Amino acid sequence: MRSYLPTALGEVGQRLTPARVALLYAVFGFGLLVVSDLVLPRVVADPRLLRELQAAKGAVEVLASAVLVYALVASAQRELRVKERALDEAPVGVTLTDPRREDNPLVYVNEGFERITGYPASAALGRNCWFLQGDHTAEEPVARLREAVDAERPVSVELLNYRADGTPFWNRVAVVPVRTDGEVTRFLGIQRDVTERREREQRLSVLNRVLRHNLRNKLNVVLARLTRLEEPDADLSAETAAIREATEELLDLTERIRAFDAAIVGEEGATRTVDVAALLDSVVADLRSDHPATDMTVTGEGGAGVAVEAHATLEAALEELLSLLGTGEHARCTVAVGVEERFVVLAVTDHGGRVPPEDLRVVARDAETPLEHLRGIELWLVRWAVERSNGEFAVEPGADPPVVRLRLRRADATDRE
Repeated sequence: MRSYLPTALGEVGQRLTPARVALLYAVFGFGLLVVSDLVLPRVVADPRLLRELQAAKGAVEVLASAVLVYALVASAQRELRVKERALDEAPVGVTLTDPRREDNPLVYVNEGFERITGYPASAALGRNCWFLQGDHTAEEPVARLREAVDAERPVSVELLNYRADGTPFWNRVAVVPVRTDGEVTRFLGIQRDVTERREREQRLSVLNRVLRHNLRNKLNVVLARLTRLEEPDADLSAETAAIREATEELLDLTERIRAFDAAIVGEEGATRTVDVAALLDSVVADLRSDHPATDMTVTGEGGAGVAVEAHATLEAALEELLSLLGTGEHARCTVAVGVEERFVVLAVTDHGGRVPPEDLRVVARDAETPLEHLRGIELWLVRWAVERSNGEFAVEPGADPPVVRLRLRRADATDRE
């Protein structure tokens, strides 16, 4: 009976509300009063026994109150556990902050938040949610978020955040003020990882622009050469050679894009472990074999034996980058390998001026402007492959000559956190 009582009271409590408890207590109290003052004097003849029974009325009232309160609290706790379980099972991150405390700290995070960010509740509670920001988080959405919180109004933004292991992800954040008696006592936050959607949209946008730009240019070349073929003194051999070259370049571009896109879609999110030094040596050896005049230097021995996470497209993308910067007329590049606690950094310097610095900055800062050069697609392919490998693509600010930094996540990074 002792073990069954809390369960039974909890089940009773599920059907109780504060109003029902008040009514039940009033009915019980009135009934107890009637029994004590009207019924007992009529059925108990012994005055001493009557006094003892009437004195016990207070104890019965206390016991009844305790039972009712326990049942009501058990009901409230059960309902709270159900709601908390529902929040934890939600496929999104849910947070609550307390604006009445200094720096508006987090006071609740659900399991969805822990899954998305990699931060356990113990590492997040008590901190302002700005700790998710990093080096490449744009200022504009952050400013919008701050302004809305200061003005106590709802807001929704997308911004680049960073997980506990340092990997970036696109976070769609919705914040809503929660009011009690007209005062904002909490801010409810909903976080959704929209990285894959953002990457798909960016790939479609860039590839569409590149194909449209190059298709138009190459078709103009073909039309111009065809027009010249109609002239009496046209050099048939030269014009047809130019047409063939333009057509083959266009076909080559579309095939490279198709192959890369197929690898991205087919290997969505999948990475493998590779030895970064062996990977780099293989790519450089292949380029030197195909282009004997390649002027390329690799420095730094720290990457030997260090494994990194690599998407299926990383090797091809690395070859694209080094081919772009290290082969061809006046091309010269160096690759400096450095090892950090959680990343291996490949710093590729363009000594030959093969890529305009603005092209590098456009790709590094996600600029949605038309690409003016065919080589621009190589840079995008490199960036996407690095990001698919849980790494980072960056351009060293103000560096002359330009330096592209590829930060590849070490396979043992989790053990070092």
